[in-house]
Amino acid sequence: MNSPVVQLATPASATRVTNFAAMSAALTGFSLETISPDLDVTDLKSAYLQTADQNGESQEVDRLIAQFLSMKGKTSQEIADALLDTGKQPADLIAAARHILEMWYLGTWNGAVVSSNAYIGGLAWQAAQAHAMGYSEWEFGYWAQDPPPLADFGVQVSNGAKRG
Repeated sequence: MNSPVVQLATPASATRVTNFAAMSAALTGFSLETISPDLDVTDLKSAYLQTADQNGESQEVDRLIAQFLSMKGKTSQEIADALLDTGKQPADLIAAARHILEMWYLGTWNGAVVSSNAYIGGLAWQAAQAHAMGYSEWEFGYWAQDPPPLADFGVQVSNGAKRG
């Protein structure tokens, strides 16, 4: 089954950060609510966009966002496949998309940790149904229970997927 259709922000009604967050949701396979929650105290989406800009990839990010916005109506998987298509995408855009994925999953840019919030908020922890070493919001003894389903962590899963 295909993943849900991503709700795209329009250039006239949204900021670059909002579009970056929506594109990131499609690239990572996580829900937009996970990437850009209503109560967003760490604002990783802005920090990651700023990191990409500071590392000289702002033009590539803007080109990726433009491509993303042009794919209205496509599923997250179709968008990710298109943005990461090594047979059709220029190498600089693929590199930018991979750096964005690295930041969201690992909280790093080329191996350097972006921030402590980025490390703690890395999607790899959620995909593994775990938490960062030295940080947990879970109750003592949680490890004695089966982890919640991946969907509870914001991962877009097909209807048949129960556990990761």
